[in-house]
Amino acid sequence: MKIVQNIILFLSIIVFIGLVYISFFNVYQTDDYIFSYTTHQLGLFNNIFDFYSRWGGRYFGYSLSMLNPVAYDQWGILPKVYPIFLLCSFIAVLILNINYFFKYSVLESVKKGFLFFFFYTVLLISIPEHYFWITGSNIYFLPFILSGLLLYSIGQFHLSHRRSYFYLSCFLIVLLMGSNEILALLLWGSLMMFYSQNRNKQNLALILLGTSFLLISFLAPGNFNRLVTSDESFATKWFKRIAIMGANSTYIFIKIILVIPLFVKIFEEELSTVSKKVNLKTAGKMWLISFLPLIFVAFIFNTIGRQFESIMIFYLGTGAVVWMFLYEQIKKYWWISLIVIFLPSIDLFPPKYSNFNLNYNLNTIIEEVFQTNLHAYHTEIRERIETIENSKQDSLILPKIHHLPKVLYFEELPTIKEEGNYVNDQLQKYFDKKSIRIEE
Repeated sequence: MKIVQNIILFLSIIVFIGLVYISFFNVYQTDDYIFSYTTHQLGLFNNIFDFYSRWGGRYFGYSLSMLNPVAYDQWGILPKVYPIFLLCSFIAVLILNINYFFKYSVLESVKKGFLFFFFYTVLLISIPEHYFWITGSNIYFLPFILSGLLLYSIGQFHLSHRRSYFYLSCFLIVLLMGSNEILALLLWGSLMMFYSQNRNKQNLALILLGTSFLLISFLAPGNFNRLVTSDESFATKWFKRIAIMGANSTYIFIKIILVIPLFVKIFEEELSTVSKKVNLKTAGKMWLISFLPLIFVAFIFNTIGRQFESIMIFYLGTGAVVWMFLYEQIKKYWWISLIVIFLPSIDLFPPKYSNFNLNYNLNTIIEEVFQTNLHAYHTEIRERIETIENSKQDSLILPKIHHLPKVLYFEELPTIKEEGNYVNDQLQKYFDKKSIRIEE
């Protein structure tokens, strides 16, 4: 087991270094501009209210993005340091929890933290949107980090009964229920499960608090404004929802089952410890919580995308405990997982459904570091922004970006012959231009 762990540990450190290196070429993109623009136009609090009424109930995720300092960050520093800060914070929270729950030494906790980070990274559906897009990180990555802090805080409260940890837990629950719908449902289901196992006033208070802010998020007028409407029959709508549920669940199962043997092999001791504290029924119930957000996204006709990454990680962790009960020897097939994660992306689906393609990200990260001219990409983007800023014309036709990144988040502008989209619309509003396009 030590040899396998050391291999993955080495890979995790290499991946971490690679992601840090890539961060130095990161830039502001798409929604980063529009959040800054709307805050400037409306003011912070009016903008928060406008988004809640018109766009969605992610009061924490959206509000944080509204503080995006694009207008004041002329050197583009934040996109470069923010991903590094979040990556380090994520690993730090992992270390904190591993040290607390398993009583490991600091060194062993650091090792296990990096190992978990590796699995987290290879399972991401969209590294660009999760790690490097500031707006995306605020909604999906940062809340996952805060969830880890919440886990630690609740654990500390039940051990020490210090009120500070209870209040911290309450505060984090309020934030997380307004981060994104997927994580909110996973958190709510986990709190319900936790209360069913530990019925006391404090856990009841956490449930009531979580439910209240979950409703505030889900019942936002903006959510209903964005719901997909159609004239399809009742039967057709529900057939599509069932089909989407099946497709999403199948994808997640396949992607997870291919790495489960390696995950169980690496975290055999930890999973064994957990399995001794719970029974199969309890483990199964925790795993089933993964399906709460899957039902929700099927209802609103969403297919696999960046919002599914929290489900992936929750599914992996709880599913691994279930496998410890059902078939612990699945760890014998760790070598299959090791081969699979090194395979290039298996592109079987058209662009509209490209997120269903299996990709464990290692090859993509390697290609970004060694094949993509990131310096040239960064220079092209900076020159484009400077051109827009310095131009006195209302309508601009810009050169294409020729050095396209694979891991860094990037959405190209439409050409002069294409219809406008959200990319040019956001830049036009931010820079006060009538039209911004690229050459055919």
